[in-house]
Amino acid sequence: MKSLRIYRFWLAMILLGSLPLPGGSGADKRELIRRGQESYYNLPRQGLLEFQAAVVVNWPAILSAELKSDISPDHPALKLLNGLHFWLALDQKGAAKLTHQRDATPTNEQSMENLNQTISGVEEVLSGFSQTMAPFLFTSPFPPVESEYALEEEGDHYKISYREGGFEILNFMTRDLAITELRVSGPDLKASVKPHNTKTEKGYLVTGYEATYQSATGKSSSQVSVQIDYKEVDGLQLPGKLVVDATVSGSSHRMEFQFADYQVKKR
Repeated sequence: MKSLRIYRFWLAMILLGSLPLPGGSGADKRELIRRGQESYYNLPRQGLLEFQAAVVVNWPAILSAELKSDISPDHPALKLLNGLHFWLALDQKGAAKLTHQRDATPTNEQSMENLNQTISGVEEVLSGFSQTMAPFLFTSPFPPVESEYALEEEGDHYKISYREGGFEILNFMTRDLAITELRVSGPDLKASVKPHNTKTEKGYLVTGYEATYQSATGKSSSQVSVQIDYKEVDGLQLPGKLVVDATVSGSSHRMEFQFADYQVKKR
């Protein structure tokens, strides 16, 4: 009976040894990270150098949600807001360049201040979206294969922990290499991102995410839920529509964006 138990033990160890578990060799860990890096749809791997798109804000929907009433097409605020134009450009690393233009300038100081705050708010949302999505679409949500990191098994998940640029990063993923959560901690910020992964022939495509951001002191926090629709442009899956629901200091807001007039540079 004792020999049977020993046999079962070693059989289990042999079977487990066939998987790239954290207890395995460094080569196994590196292979798991390498596979992870290839598991997500990556625009530069598909030949993208950079792209730019116009960003059209759905102002009637935003005003309706903020004012909690229907907005008529001749609402005085719409003419001014529809005169705002935004563009977003992203390079191979997902670094964002935001530009804007306004058709008219308010004549009174308060209106000008309100308009500038609106412009800053739109660009802040687009910048946050770009920074969050850069690891998934442009670089990698995994550490470099030859870098220093710890890889652990937790139930049916893996946990990868490492440091990057002064930040502590925890990456939780399934055995199918789908990331379920990224946690980032730094001197001034703690953040958690939970992506919605859709499997495609070219890797996981993130079609949305839930994120929380908290200051290191815990005095301010925000929650963001993002839905992403993609559009095929020159054979690439590029963001086509965003719906952003944000809660900041207990106040909830919804913003909708459409991307148009793409300019794409490929290898």
